Amino acid sequence: MHKLTQLHIDIARNATDDFNLFHDPMRWQCISGNPFQGTIALGFQLGLYVETQINQSAPAIEQRQYSVYEFTFVNPAKVGDELNLVLKRARVAQTEKGDQESQRLILKASGKTCLMGFYRQSDYQSITSSLLKYSKDQVSKKADRTLLDDGVFLKRKWMIVGNVKNYLLSAFADQAQYVDEFANKVRFPKFYPLSLMSSAMLERAQALDYDLTQNPMIYVSQNMCIDNQQLAQLKSNDCLNILVAPVETDPCHLTCAGWVNSEQPLFCAEVKLMPLSDMLKADD
Repeated sequence: MHKLTQLHIDIARNATDDFNLFHDPMRWQCISGNPFQGTIALGFQLGLYVETQINQSAPAIEQRQYSVYEFTFVNPAKVGDELNLVLKRARVAQTEKGDQESQRLILKASGKTCLMGFYRQSDYQSITSSLLKYSKDQVSKKADRTLLDDGVFLKRKWMIVGNVKNYLLSAFADQAQYVDEFANKVRFPKFYPLSLMSSAMLERAQALDYDLTQNPMIYVSQNMCIDNQQLAQLKSNDCLNILVAPVETDPCHLTCAGWVNSEQPLFCAEVKLMPLSDMLKADD
């Protein structure tokens, strides 16, 4: 087991530019109605923990072109919690598009279920997005932090090896499995580019004048699909263009896509959020 500390949370938020106040030890009390009585781990940080724990165990699933992570968030992980990942037996589903092998997983924080869902290896991209109407060339020509039509927001990030090494530390990972300068090895974990969606979503909220202090939101679920072939080709300082947009007119349901060097997106994702006020009403 691994015990979560504030240092782990600070490293994760600094490595990914996630400025959500839920993780800030000096300002979490500024959140209106915050019930957590302290900081909580980043949702994507927990995803990185899941990824690296799977990689450090004996592989049970054949690697395919796409990795898929489907998470439902149940309870927060807080400072002092011990993290433990439970993986179920893998199953293969055959479809017209190709095969997909899955493992059900449960992440526990001090014995309480924190998140649950599935880890999959897929022959096909399992998530579609309205953002796929855009091309890499279209996106790369726009300025950073551009708000496009229909609430589509562009955030530009870079693959920074130093940030990756720190981010791996935040999830108790063995850095040498991913980055080793003496062996000329740089292998980005899947959850580094995926995690950069967090700052893109936060900056989009600011661009739309959304008050993150008085009306904060929490994760309900994440569904993410990333191209392993493109991931393996990423280099230091590669530019990642991320688009974020609402799914239809639901401001709590967002779709994201990120492009690096290919016309095909590196990843597609859907994220569902909930206003903290709605969670508090449900608990009453």
